[in-house]
Amino acid sequence: MDCSSKKKQYYTEDEAAEALIRSHIRFARPALSYYLCAECAQFHLTSRGPQHPLLDQPEVVERIHNEQQSQDWSHRLGRK
Repeated sequence: MDCSSKKKQYYTEDEAAEALIRSHIRFARPALSYYLCAECAQFHLTSRGPQHPLLDQPEVVERIHNEQQSQDWSHRLGRK
């Protein structure tokens, strides 16, 4: 089912959490959280509101940092 928000839909909270983490790895202005949409009953990322507590967990912070470094080196070495 499509949502009038036109946002990407995630079927489970786990998928939304992974997408949130990946947004922090890939983008300079990442999403802050995710929410369950009342219209489509799927999860969406959002850049509004408070940061999701998941992003404060030490293992998530470390994962984001390590993957950002890895991407940085891949770009420096000309790999994609």
